[in-house]
Amino acid sequence: MIILLGSLIFTSLVGVRSWYKPLLSIKEVSPVSVVLEKDARVLDEVATNQLKEETKTKSIYNLNNQEVLTVDDTATQRSLEELKTYVKVIQATLSGQKSYEMPIINRIGIHMQMTLIQLNDHKFKEIQTVLDGNNSAGEFINSDYEKIILAISNLSSFEKNYFLKEIERFRLEFKNEKKVIKNLGANFFLDLQKITDKKEFLFRLFIIQKKLLNIGIVNGLPKSKITKNIEILFPSLRGLELDLTKKIILNTTSPNIKIDWKKVEDLENRALASVADIYVKLPTGTVLAEKGKKISEKNYYYMKNLNLLRPEADWSLEIKYLCITYTAVFLMSLYIFLIEKRKYSVQRLAMIFTVVLGSQAIISAISLWGINKLAVIPISLIPILLTVFYLPKLALFSSLLINFFLMYSFDLNFWQVLPLLAGSIYAIYLTKHSHQREDLANAGTKIALCQGLVFLFSVLIAVKNFSVSTVLVITALYALSGILSGLIALAVLPYLEFTFRLLTPFRLSELSNPNQALLKKLKEEAPGTYEHSLNVSRYAEEASNAIGANTELIRVGLLYHDIGKTYNPDYFIENNLGKPNPHTTLDDPKKSAEIIIAHVPEGIKLAKKHKLPEAIIDFIPMHQGTTVTNYFYVKALEKYGKSNINIMDFKYPGPVPNSREAGIAMIADSAEAALKSEKELNSENDVREKIAKIISARVNEGELRNSNLKLEELELIKDSFIKVWKSRNHDRIKYPEQSKPPID
Repeated sequence: MIILLGSLIFTSLVGVRSWYKPLLSIKEVSPVSVVLEKDARVLDEVATNQLKEETKTKSIYNLNNQEVLTVDDTATQRSLEELKTYVKVIQATLSGQKSYEMPIINRIGIHMQMTLIQLNDHKFKEIQTVLDGNNSAGEFINSDYEKIILAISNLSSFEKNYFLKEIERFRLEFKNEKKVIKNLGANFFLDLQKITDKKEFLFRLFIIQKKLLNIGIVNGLPKSKITKNIEILFPSLRGLELDLTKKIILNTTSPNIKIDWKKVEDLENRALASVADIYVKLPTGTVLAEKGKKISEKNYYYMKNLNLLRPEADWSLEIKYLCITYTAVFLMSLYIFLIEKRKYSVQRLAMIFTVVLGSQAIISAISLWGINKLAVIPISLIPILLTVFYLPKLALFSSLLINFFLMYSFDLNFWQVLPLLAGSIYAIYLTKHSHQREDLANAGTKIALCQGLVFLFSVLIAVKNFSVSTVLVITALYALSGILSGLIALAVLPYLEFTFRLLTPFRLSELSNPNQALLKKLKEEAPGTYEHSLNVSRYAEEASNAIGANTELIRVGLLYHDIGKTYNPDYFIENNLGKPNPHTTLDDPKKSAEIIIAHVPEGIKLAKKHKLPEAIIDFIPMHQGTTVTNYFYVKALEKYGKSNINIMDFKYPGPVPNSREAGIAMIADSAEAALKSEKELNSENDVREKIAKIISARVNEGELRNSNLKLEELELIKDSFIKVWKSRNHDRIKYPEQSKPPID
């Protein structure tokens, strides 16, 4: 079911360009060719719009301005007020009498008053807030402002309100003075002194401004036009008076004529009503869009009016992709089950399709963004993840498959796909030799370099004329693809491990760290069991290497297989360390067996509490399977008789080993205990015979029936155990004792 569903989804993603036809745009290269299948009469929108724009322009251009222009009375009044302000400042400057330099209230000195007038708005508002009682005077303590605040606070309520109101007026006068002097310039007042009748000059300014505003000043009218109108309207003005007049008028007079856009729109609509749409006839076979080329504006509007901007889906291509997909899945299945001879769980199959489908979804999304962006797809993500979770060969097979679909689905040539293919193969090599998660990020950088160099190599071989800037951009995209592959793999790896409850070499490496909480607990509370776990792990590793099983999994699984012995550790002989045997005191074989067997469920409970992966937890019950605690079973027979006991009370709950790794763990656990406990095993033949008996017993009991271990593999396991035993029990040279020096 997973394969069927995954294949259908994969087909739809691979063939996304055949069923999802993006809206064609004049800004993008067309992904398809569009050819008319029959004659058509279509609106020429480009020509029609061009004619309409020309008609609108002519309709306004030929009009009398009075038809669309109107007087802005607000702007007129604003200009008059501005001129009044300028004249008032000029008069005060000429007379030397400025109202803001006169004290408002004698108790507030002129120095304090001028300080307030010249303050910026922010600081003045802060002082007002303090005077209103809405803020403390903390920041003004020990400053001139504190004296001002104190002086004003001592005024009566009426005096204070009057003073502050007048200060506001004086502040405005002061600001106006600064603005006027800045705009007119310092030399203006020197030149004004040369004019004899200054009063007449200032009065005439209002007459001049009023005439200009009555004629109307349109927004955007050049200043030279305004000054020219002054010369025409007042020919008697000459020399210095004319220059000073122009300067004041230009600074105080604003445009007061605005366009009535409602009238303009009405006039345009009346003109457009007489324009007829332009239609053209397009014969059968007319090419409106050519694949790989930009669409012209005219053809774009032809297709828009003919509803051809989204071409129909090509379902025949979907059927073709489906056939290719199922062929590929069939080949992959043959490879996995026949060549590699592996049986993957539902989670593992789901994991394969999740990685492949997720990556293909990214490819499809980028292809919809634009085929020219495909260089950035993180295709090396697939071989990285599949190598981490499975085998390099499977990762290589999947990479070749994806790159083939990429080239076939999007009509890419070999040279375009080659950098991605090279990056995928290099990713497999790098990941296979990675030992830490951080290595994946470093691998991304190396893949980026590989893909960039391969692309440059491809350009030099396959392309004759190319733009250096374009090549550098595409090289950067290929490099970015590699970096993204490493970073995404690093980011999603923990989530995939957790979701599918699968192990990776990185997770196994982390679990084997002696500083892991459970291993520290085992070492501290059951040191003998910890040493036993290390020894069993050594035997199992050697056997695993001999038959090609998962050595890392076995090694880590056996480090945790007896963690349940931290529950009542003293009841296990390896932790006794010379102390009295508690089973002797207990003197109840059935109860003793119950305590011994309990280390399995207690171990499972402890492992789940610490969230160990299922593959590691499996070693806890499977290393014992459904075997019998023989020692206490025999003791019970001796004490109670066969008719008074139930053998099931002395059996482990199981299940039996369901993998080669679990089978090796069971044999290694039994063998290590036997070889350690029986001191009389001094020769290799004795050891071989003992191990053979253990293996035969497990086979005869049916404990290895689901482990997939073959007879020839059991022989290899036996040889590997002997090899470990010999390395641990080799003869040592007896060194002679050092003779004592003679006593004088």
